[in-house]
Amino acid sequence: MVHKIGGIDFIKKQMQPTPSGKGTSDYYYTKKSIFEKSDVKDVHKIFIGDSITDYGEFQEYFPDEVVLNRGIRNDVSKGVVNRIKEVVGRNSKEAYLMIGVNDIRYSTDRKNLEKHITAIVKSFEGENSKLFIQSILPVNNKLFGNEVSNEKVNQFNEVLQRIAEENGIEYIDLHSSFVNKNGQLDETFTIDGLHLNGEGYKVWMDVLRRK
Repeated sequence: MVHKIGGIDFIKKQMQPTPSGKGTSDYYYTKKSIFEKSDVKDVHKIFIGDSITDYGEFQEYFPDEVVLNRGIRNDVSKGVVNRIKEVVGRNSKEAYLMIGVNDIRYSTDRKNLEKHITAIVKSFEGENSKLFIQSILPVNNKLFGNEVSNEKVNQFNEVLQRIAEENGIEYIDLHSSFVNKNGQLDETFTIDGLHLNGEGYKVWMDVLRRK
């Protein structure tokens, strides 16, 4: 029966909450409202993204700095555009963006990804924050299924890198630190094939510390 309705990948996709860019998501709007009511000032680092960011305990890696997490589970690039004003308003010293894997999952094309990322970049123009664009991470298709192709991840990363270069923004290649010889997210860094485990976050933060 599972095979007849599209296989395990179809079942997994149906179990996912509605992405913020495709319709109403209670989680998205709840988190957005919490962020907007925060009065934290003098921010050193702010992390922007989807669940891969959302799950990170970034403050623990930088205990002597004020670090904010602006990740929202299941978010897409359009969702970030719709909430970027609050992020920019924090006037953080550094802002780290990682977004795009859910755009792949929900069939955003490269043209629209480029439009949304460019809008995010333009939002930081004239501000004191230094924006970093981080690459999308590979996925492990054996663990996660075939909902996201690593070929598409590579294509989207090309778009992200080009936007960064055209706007004088530093592009951080995280992808190469996580990919195995088969072009997949190394199982060392994940449990489900998409999200990072503790070792994965450690590697991510080590890359940032070298910047």
